[in-house]
Amino acid sequence: MSDQNRLLLAAALMAIVLFVSWQFMGRSTTTDSYDNTMQTVRQIPQEHKPFKEDSVSVGIIHENLTPDSIGKTNIIEELPDERVITVIIYDQNKEIVEAEISTEGGTVTSWKLLQYEGLPGAESVGCVNFNGNRWITSNIAYETSSSDTVIINENPETILFQDPSGGGEISYTFTPGRYGFLLETDAIDEITVLNTGILPVSEINSNPTKYFKAQWNAEKIKDENSCDITDNVQVGNVEWIASRSQYFAVIMMPQSYERAYGYLYTTDENQSPSIGLEDNRIFVYAGPLDYGRLRSLGRDTSRLVDFGWPIIRDIGRFLFWFCTSVISFVSNWGVKIILMAIVLKIVLLPLTTKSFKSMAKLKQVQPKMKELQAKFKNDPKALQSAMQKLYREEGVNPLGGCLPMLMQMPVFFALYRVLANSVQLRGAPFMLWIQDLSKPETFIPFQSPILGLHGIGILALLMGIAMFIQQKMTMTDQSQKGMMYMMPIFMTFLFMRFPAGLTLYWFINNILTIGQQQLIKNKLEAEQG
Repeated sequence: MSDQNRLLLAAALMAIVLFVSWQFMGRSTTTDSYDNTMQTVRQIPQEHKPFKEDSVSVGIIHENLTPDSIGKTNIIEELPDERVITVIIYDQNKEIVEAEISTEGGTVTSWKLLQYEGLPGAESVGCVNFNGNRWITSNIAYETSSSDTVIINENPETILFQDPSGGGEISYTFTPGRYGFLLETDAIDEITVLNTGILPVSEINSNPTKYFKAQWNAEKIKDENSCDITDNVQVGNVEWIASRSQYFAVIMMPQSYERAYGYLYTTDENQSPSIGLEDNRIFVYAGPLDYGRLRSLGRDTSRLVDFGWPIIRDIGRFLFWFCTSVISFVSNWGVKIILMAIVLKIVLLPLTTKSFKSMAKLKQVQPKMKELQAKFKNDPKALQSAMQKLYREEGVNPLGGCLPMLMQMPVFFALYRVLANSVQLRGAPFMLWIQDLSKPETFIPFQSPILGLHGIGILALLMGIAMFIQQKMTMTDQSQKGMMYMMPIFMTFLFMRFPAGLTLYWFINNILTIGQQQLIKNKLEAEQG
């Protein structure tokens, strides 16, 4: 195999890996397969079932619940004296949550994330609101002495709901700057169940059967799509259990102990899962899957933001830290990506310069290589020996051109995960028609998908052109001319399905590479001239 073939093979392998990554890794945040997950779950034993027939239970689980009604909202007749308490949570004088809690069941009925909006075309209109269902199913009419509006700005506040018949009480403790609350009940050894359908569909072009899933941490992170939850199961002692969508989640974390039994309940495949936790003191996080906020919660909740496999994950965390800390003074994420491409190019400059010099010299010695090939065409062993001698004399590394591409691959995959799963990129505009860097850029939209594409992206076309120019500058074997055309076309098609931020990064990287190659070429020609 010729040296140019090896380089082209590396490029082809990169394209194949990118395609496979998009098909299987990029479409979900799964960390364990469904089959592996089901090996660890088991049917809920009778002593742990969150319902008791022909009896009245206390706390969060109440009478008349059956296996069919778990995780679903019972129709509750509103009583004349129902009150709704409005809670507004501030973070550094900025409103982040506006919640409503009803005395009917003592449950949250609305949870608006004031800093996030449903994207145009999604089911959720206006602020993202976790109001697809009453959070807790209960027929108890509670009483509270709380005022109608509670402002959480400087100090934590607790709202207490009491059953006038003496059946129990529920308290919510809110803290400034936190998406969530501490939920406490006076129930003993009961299971707190959050209903199905709490989370909205807040993204466009989403597949509901893949959009929602349950995720939990029991020794390792596992998950299961809503459409696969067909029975009530216990998933073991968990540090937390969550009902999540692509960018938002409701997480239950036990506070009485480090771990508690977690549960999944039969769920409508088009709705967020119903989850349960066997504890009467639970911290409930209800907000964006923000890596920084989740990391502050601890217990590996930051793994809910999927940055990929171990090595890729570490690189992704570094890239995320660089964008949110080092260049935090830049507000436009498109500009952040451009700066990151420039910094990475500077970091890899010594390696790529050496590599491009080797490729340029390889192109210059091409006539001598052809002479050797003609001279030793019937003696492969002698040809190989002569070629190796030529490489040493000319200071050429035939495989040097592959190294920069291979070095870029982990960074590329890590950036893909960051762009696809960071809530900071959700709906983040760049300029002109590029108004969401987390989604494929579409300049000319189609009425219906064609070959999996929803439209034509100008940025992807520019990236393909830049890639063609770059390949033409480094082409040493004219017999591989067809590949010089096919690879940019294939990669352009692939990038039209990738997030616009990733296409922007690769386009800028190609432009910088072309400039670097031209400078090296001019320098070598000057040295020879």
